[in-house]
Amino acid sequence: MQVGAFADEARAREARQKLERAGLKTYVNVAQTSDGKRTRVRVGPFDSRAEAEKAAARVKALGLPAAILTL
Repeated sequence: MQVGAFADEARAREARQKLERAGLKTYVNVAQTSDGKRTRVRVGPFDSRAEAEKAAARVKALGLPAAILTL
């Protein structure tokens, strides 16, 4: 699940820390885009879509967006 793609590494770090304090496992993926470098903050992996949807509800309750990805 992707929570955000940040140009500012400090904002990415803040989002990641907020998620980890809530007990969610996070990781980052850095991508080079036409707009420059983006740090993607993601949560997972999950064994099922139902598990991902439950985690997405927790992420949204923290005031963060959540987009479930199939990788």
